[in-house]
Amino acid sequence: MLEIEKIQSIAKSYSPQELFAPLVWQRQFNQFDGEEVIRDLIENSTLWASFLFTKPIFAPDENGLSFSGLIDTLLAMANYRPMPHESIINFINYPADTLYILTENEVTIVSSLLDLGKNGVLML
Repeated sequence: MLEIEKIQSIAKSYSPQELFAPLVWQRQFNQFDGEEVIRDLIENSTLWASFLFTKPIFAPDENGLSFSGLIDTLLAMANYRPMPHESIINFINYPADTLYILTENEVTIVSSLLDLGKNGVLML
C-alpha cells in the first residue's frame, strides 16, 4: 500500500520522466520491447526532450468521448499487485500502448526518430 515516507523519498529523488521510464521498461507486447525502447531512448537522448507512455490521447468511443482508455488505466493501476511469475493469478500491467515523444519540430530530428522506429531500434 502507499506509504507517505516512501512517496516523499521517491518524489524528491526522481523526475517525472524517470518515473515513467520503468512503466515503459515493464511492457512487452507485439514487437514492443520496453527494455529495448528505454535503452534506445537513453542512447539517443539528444533527439528528444520528453516522452509519455499511455493509452492513445484521442480515441473516440460511441459516446464521442475518450474516457474508456483512462478508466482501463486507472482500474489496472488500482488492482495491480506484483506476483511471482509462476502464480496462477496475474494482474494487468500498466495498459499503455502508445509512446508519445516530445522533440523539436525539425525535419532531421523527426526523421532520425522515425528511422529508429523503422529499423526496430525504437518502436514508435
